[in-house]
Amino acid sequence: MREAYYHEDDFCMIELLPLDNLQHCLTQMGEQQAFADAHRSGAGWTEMYVPEAPPSQMRALGLTADQLRLALADTLPPYDAVYTGYSSYRVECKNVLAFGGDQTETVFAGLDDKGIVCDLWCSDGMPELLLLPLKEQLLLADWGAGFVCPLADGDLFARYLQEYELG
Repeated sequence: MREAYYHEDDFCMIELLPLDNLQHCLTQMGEQQAFADAHRSGAGWTEMYVPEAPPSQMRALGLTADQLRLALADTLPPYDAVYTGYSSYRVECKNVLAFGGDQTETVFAGLDDKGIVCDLWCSDGMPELLLLPLKEQLLLADWGAGFVCPLADGDLFARYLQEYELG
């Protein structure tokens, strides 16, 4: 049985959102950097920044679990179970799907009770994101890197993969 795991701190740190959230993400990333600069203390920070929820939710696109399975099946097979947690604590996520090959990055999808994707994120930026259904309507927001780009912008996405993930 194949199992996927994500640390609780990694939930939606590299996420896919509806494209109309681009300005929101740019604004939040600017505020995040200013906050980090103002609260830096040695190797850490004195306070934690929590970005505002995007105005347009992933659920609004109506992407289904079946559409995701079909689009990724040949390249990123589904895992049988998904777990999250921290340290040695783990809990199974009954409403989360995960897709990935052996020793590769993983795409995670949180589902609502109707099988609609309400959260979509990955362990690392990965070229396979271009296989996602509705990619023309999606943007990638890497909160840790302070980077956002529409998935349909192939050149910018390729630079992201080189700069932040592969090099």
